[in-house]
Amino acid sequence: MKKTKIKQSPNDQKQYKHLVLDNGLAVLLVQQSDAEKSAAALCIRAGHFDDPPQRQGLAHFTEHMLFLGSKHYPVAGSFQQFVSHHGGSSNAWTGTEHSTYFFDSDTEHFAYGLQRFADMFAHPLFAESYIEKERQAIEAEFTLKLKDDGRRIYQVHKETVNPAHPFAKFSVGNLQTLVDLPEQSLRDSLLAFYQRYYLASQMTLVLVAPDALNTQQQWAEHYFAALPQGECQRDWLDEPLYLPEQLGIELKVEPHKEMHKLVLSFALPGIQRWYPYKLVSFIAHLLGDEGPGSLYAKLKSAGWINQLSAGGGVDGSNFKDFSISCELTQAGMASTEQITQMVFQYLAMLKQAPFPLHLYRERQQLLQWSFSYQEPSTTEQTATELAVNMHHYPIEDIVFGDYRMETPPETLYRQVLNYFQPTNMRLMLIAPGLTTNQKARWYQTPYQVQPLAAAWLQSLAKLQPEPSFQLPQPNPYLVDELHLLPADATQEKPDCIYRDKALTLWFKPDADFHTPKGHIYLQLSLPCSIKSCWQLAATRLWVELLNDEIQQALYPASTAGLGYSLHVQKQGISIHSYGLTNNQIQLLLDVLQHLDQFEVRAGRFEEIKQQLMRHWRDSHKNKPVASLFSQLSAILHPLNPAIDVLLLELEDMQLDAFASFHQQLLQQLHIEAFMAGNWQQHDAAELQQRLGHWLAKRQHCAPLSVPERSVHGHGPVWLNIAVDHPDHALVIYLPAADKSPEQIARFMLANHLLAPRYFHQLRTEQQLGYLVGTGYVPVNTMPGLAFYIQSPNSDCEQLYQATVQFYRTFLAELEQLSESEFQELKQGLLNQLQDKDTSLSSRAKRLWLAIGQDDLQFDLTERISNATEQLSLNQFIHFFYLLLSPDYDAIFLATSSTPSHSHLRFMDAAQLITELETS
Repeated sequence: MKKTKIKQSPNDQKQYKHLVLDNGLAVLLVQQSDAEKSAAALCIRAGHFDDPPQRQGLAHFTEHMLFLGSKHYPVAGSFQQFVSHHGGSSNAWTGTEHSTYFFDSDTEHFAYGLQRFADMFAHPLFAESYIEKERQAIEAEFTLKLKDDGRRIYQVHKETVNPAHPFAKFSVGNLQTLVDLPEQSLRDSLLAFYQRYYLASQMTLVLVAPDALNTQQQWAEHYFAALPQGECQRDWLDEPLYLPEQLGIELKVEPHKEMHKLVLSFALPGIQRWYPYKLVSFIAHLLGDEGPGSLYAKLKSAGWINQLSAGGGVDGSNFKDFSISCELTQAGMASTEQITQMVFQYLAMLKQAPFPLHLYRERQQLLQWSFSYQEPSTTEQTATELAVNMHHYPIEDIVFGDYRMETPPETLYRQVLNYFQPTNMRLMLIAPGLTTNQKARWYQTPYQVQPLAAAWLQSLAKLQPEPSFQLPQPNPYLVDELHLLPADATQEKPDCIYRDKALTLWFKPDADFHTPKGHIYLQLSLPCSIKSCWQLAATRLWVELLNDEIQQALYPASTAGLGYSLHVQKQGISIHSYGLTNNQIQLLLDVLQHLDQFEVRAGRFEEIKQQLMRHWRDSHKNKPVASLFSQLSAILHPLNPAIDVLLLELEDMQLDAFASFHQQLLQQLHIEAFMAGNWQQHDAAELQQRLGHWLAKRQHCAPLSVPERSVHGHGPVWLNIAVDHPDHALVIYLPAADKSPEQIARFMLANHLLAPRYFHQLRTEQQLGYLVGTGYVPVNTMPGLAFYIQSPNSDCEQLYQATVQFYRTFLAELEQLSESEFQELKQGLLNQLQDKDTSLSSRAKRLWLAIGQDDLQFDLTERISNATEQLSLNQFIHFFYLLLSPDYDAIFLATSSTPSHSHLRFMDAAQLITELETS
């Protein structure tokens, strides 16, 4: 049999080997010699489309149950604890047609982890004792998303498609669907589903490790040979997603959060067969253009939209929805017919124009560069992506398939465009207060469906192009060729190459990743942005207005391998440019020029202000745990006040006062800059010169320090926080006494030990909630630890008592921790700390963070590692007794009920902030 060669990037030094085991399991082995972690992913061609009609959510339930014990490793949760103990993580997801499981760990213990991983699929227990517990977990997960507009609107979609198509099924499951039936128990249904679909022939396995391919092959053959054999047939692929009466319709949907959207969706067949051409994404590029003469530019200038995106939508083996989504202004809400007409006028232009080969070649070039200079990803990301790709691409394209882009026949381009017809469209309007006449099952989403008028559909089909429409212009940011630094040009650490009163510039040329990319970070310290809550709110609005102003002008950069972000950060504003180094300095200068030139226009001021206010109001409808962490940040960060405080300032903000603020904001500043990547010394010199010129006309100031609040001596304190959500949530924040590497090491190691145990006890065993965990939470570089839990049924008093009981049990068991187990625990953390940067972007981000934290020797991680190595078991146990003691300076943030304990003080967040500021 001829061996098929897998096409890989010239920048990809990994070795690949594809094989099929005797039981039918397709395996891809990947040797990555410099990998510090090993990873595995297994993808099964079984998802919620395969749920029995009377057992909807069964695929999802199967995913949960597989982690709860197997024949040779029967203890539920032991796999997650093993992985966490050895410096890794594990997870899984259930999609429409596939389910994917994955984990990583240190390389030394990977083979043993692989043995455990294989046993999950070959010999799952599906223990009766965990059936009911996991039903409750699924119910909690379902309840968690009852107010999630993505889920709510998705359910409307499901109820308005062909009921014979599996897309119509309820994917998550809950207590109503996952229940014993007279004819079959839930466990028997679980076994039947597993036996039908969890077959080796339906699976793909990817291993990524530094070990030789022959060694990896031995692991695969030894550990996965026991997977069940057999074939599986599916009978739904001939069912269309939509029946004729489900096209040419209008849906009106009322969301939970305040949003105003118009979505035009066109029904396409499955597009996987066209993957070599990337035609659908190319058409999305044309429709989503934001340059002069674009659909976006016309609708934006009319005052009807704030944003437009094209190409999204559900897809599967035999269907693809192509959506054009518009975020509407108030004027746009009254102009949906005109917006729809303009969409069809733009489509008419595309259909009448020749195939734009020059624009297609631009896309081809960029995609080819992306492949040729492909940056590495983590071993876990590699394993997961390739395991999925094996279901979609032939062997030679498992790596290359996402990048293959061959020039299509023009007839195919015309064929795809022909699907964009009014009679093949579904129009969805999403906004509060719409007239509705029914509610979607499960999520109770109010909606209405009605056919669009036949005469109007016919008129849309006859529209001619709007004269001002035009295809995208040649991209000014594109270049013909790229150049790489020499391989030995990498500098070990950033150097401060320039410093004066106005500017500090750090520089690090980096050729380690063999990519023509770079990053430039600017931190603008702005005294006029932080003097009051009014200024803090105004700065946030200013950034939103600026982004709105420059989005259209700088859009070509985003389609030329470049990007930028601009946001409020710390004591001012942060600007980050990234991507190909060619023309990136010019992009950054263009951003700075817009900072100087943009004017506050009354119409956009009011529109963006209202948009930001809606966003802030809707934050109260977020998950309670997220709201509690946001409140914690407001308590500890003086420059990040609570949303309620900012909202009050914004509501009363007037245009005249804001315009005055706009004039003053940039008049006094200091810039801290960092340049990293495929840059030469003359690039850094050019950047320094250009920034100096931009700064010359402004007053200068010293870099601003970041104020912080310490809770030392103020705890333990209980804060009740109001949220607009039926779930209960509790966050317990335990801050460190100081910022030393020794404290950081203790808190990181504590989280390493606690996380899987807390999750297993309160989530898996007690089923108190779906969102359960611990996290290492540094605040302004001060280390800390947080316990968090969200529950649909148990109030905060119960969650508190369960956590306290966990403390007691944990401390009792901690005495039994052996020296060898402690050393293994430390090694797992050390492996994580010593992980190499996997990409230029992750390295640049890490170094920029170090600069912001005044870690100017760039050795904090090394000092934390040293502190971890020197930590003794007795010191660690003593640390835990202090950390989990009743009188520790903890902050308890809760959404309901207060426990009756005298050692806790009770107040609201505003009272605590006042106390911290006056102490």
